[in-house]
Amino acid sequence: MDDEIDIQPWPVLELIGRAVALTSVAQRGLIEMDDDSDVFTRETDRFELSTWARTELTNWITDAELAILNTPIGNLSDEQLLGADEALYAAGAVAWALRAVRDEYMPVPDSDAFNAAVMAWAPGPWDQVRKLQKQVRLRSDEDLAGERERMELWYWRGGDVSAEDLVDVVAEIEAADLMPTVNGDLAVGGGIAFGSLSEDEQDEITWIAEQRLRALNWVCGFGDSWETAPLEID
Repeated sequence: MDDEIDIQPWPVLELIGRAVALTSVAQRGLIEMDDDSDVFTRETDRFELSTWARTELTNWITDAELAILNTPIGNLSDEQLLGADEALYAAGAVAWALRAVRDEYMPVPDSDAFNAAVMAWAPGPWDQVRKLQKQVRLRSDEDLAGERERMELWYWRGGDVSAEDLVDVVAEIEAADLMPTVNGDLAVGGGIAFGSLSEDEQDEITWIAEQRLRALNWVCGFGDSWETAPLEID
């Protein structure tokens, strides 16, 4: 665990813009997967989202993200669909940092209610992003550092961890009262040990933690841009 990291968060407007760009990409993925609507309706929704993003989000959205929004319904590649999924969890991390969602911590395992709250907060066509500055308040450096460390630990736990290392790290976690543990392991919601989960469940938690960790590293000022934000910091 890190003893101390130097946090220098991005300005609030930059965090808002990034969060909205990410929720827009996530929304594009949801539109693609909406089997209850006909293709015409979905394409209309996509076109409006794309048109709005090209004007309102021009300072914050990346070329790759804009390409996802610009791609007509039925033509997203597997890589782009994955990018939309990644955007949902990264958006949750940035929105959490802005207190756009009130949860004290991000849920592990994932929560549909948490994701729904993030998407409900996000503006869309034809809202103005800058108006959100009066509605959010960046969490303290201490809170950001703590949640970043928790996501780092979840990501670490999903890797190749020796029994000896697990014992040592869990002891540190318990001494610092950093996050719940059970039976010498990290505890997911409901007090279930990570090691008792199925391989698929472990992989999902690890993957989501990876998206959130990279996003929080960017929030905390690591990396010169969103694209260069590191997963691991020295």
